Amino acid sequence: MQCTIFRTPLQYHLRFFEHLCSVIYDFQNALAVSSVILGVCGIVSATAPNYIVFLVGRFFTGSGAVGMFQITFVLAVEFIGAKYRTFVGIMIEVPFALGEAMTGVLAYFIRDWRYLQLAVTVPAFVLVSYIWVMPESIRWLVSQNRTEEAIATLRKVAKTNGKELTEESLDFIRDRTRVAPSAGYGSIKDSRVDLMANETKDQNAAVVEIKVSKKTVIDLLRTPNMRKRSLNMFFCWAVVTFMYYGLSLNSSNIGGDLFLSFILTMLIEIPSYFFSWYALDRMGRKGTLMFTFLLGGTSCIVAGVLPKDYSTVIIVMSLLGKFGAAAAFAIVYVYASEIFPTDLRGVGVGCCSMFARVGGTLAPLIVTVFKDQPAVAPVVFGVMSCLCGLLVTLLPETVGTRLPQTIAESEEFGSDQRTLDCCYCLSERRKRQSSDT
Repeated sequence: MQCTIFRTPLQYHLRFFEHLCSVIYDFQNALAVSSVILGVCGIVSATAPNYIVFLVGRFFTGSGAVGMFQITFVLAVEFIGAKYRTFVGIMIEVPFALGEAMTGVLAYFIRDWRYLQLAVTVPAFVLVSYIWVMPESIRWLVSQNRTEEAIATLRKVAKTNGKELTEESLDFIRDRTRVAPSAGYGSIKDSRVDLMANETKDQNAAVVEIKVSKKTVIDLLRTPNMRKRSLNMFFCWAVVTFMYYGLSLNSSNIGGDLFLSFILTMLIEIPSYFFSWYALDRMGRKGTLMFTFLLGGTSCIVAGVLPKDYSTVIIVMSLLGKFGAAAAFAIVYVYASEIFPTDLRGVGVGCCSMFARVGGTLAPLIVTVFKDQPAVAPVVFGVMSCLCGLLVTLLPETVGTRLPQTIAESEEFGSDQRTLDCCYCLSERRKRQSSDT
């Protein structure tokens, strides 16, 4: 129950967090407040006199955790050049996996759950110090017409990197601010999506304005191709989150030492992120996602149907399942940010995120319901994952293509591709077509 409360659909945590940001008005203070919320509510949960107070504390602990991750993600990717954004956007998950594994290490030495709760949440107070050491978001400063502060931050960044800012670049920022009036505080989700999009952009643009989408989910369902792709993506996001959190929670049922199984289940994510980064531009988004879904799914099914006597094989298959789930988790964000047209990207990924949290909410329920039948949960995860691997074949490949800007372009996007086309297939076919002409 407490896992379900903590993983309450992300949109509730994000709405709480974005309302908080709209009151606080900057990223630095929002991060500090999120850290305080996480730390204070962690203490409330650890010292709760009854179960209701504990659940309330866990809910707001989740809100603080979401706020911290969203802000640090946006700032980390924002300060990285477009060339390395995909790499950083995926590799930022590595510390996340290390933190999960550290929880297992702490649990081994701290057997009282109250002290363990304090051990994993109280360190959040240290991040309050980021008010004095972390630079403010340049995009946010420009959106608030605080141009000179944005330029001062850019000068510090340039000095640190041994670069020199030209007056032409600075004039571009000033002119951009005059042309685009302040739009207020933009959505953290939209900022994250905008930063992860791999579209061709003007490299001389030091800062881009934050876009606030005015589209709705209805626009995603109006036209046939956009509707099929949207529903496909919604399902993939729900399943990958369902599988990812389900396998994490089910680590105690795969056999072997409880603590070691949990730690290994978390650490296996790290090589999966390196694989995702390496394969995305080589196998393509479609091919890589299909492979990770099928790998994770078949591994989970094998782990579920094997007799308990094959404990080592079950553990290996379970870890391969988590490898596939974690890799797919990293890939779907990049893929979704490219497959939706520009004017629907924010609402598209926002809807995907909503469905993802539905899967995350259901995961602990499945693990709990089938606790006495440990073979059932991994088979359920595996079947759903394999189904997604097959459905991904219906999506278009985005690597090496001009991404759609409008709904009309999205309807035509991928019309020259076949069902099993991936990045390599497309490049080879285009080479043959160009040689024939």
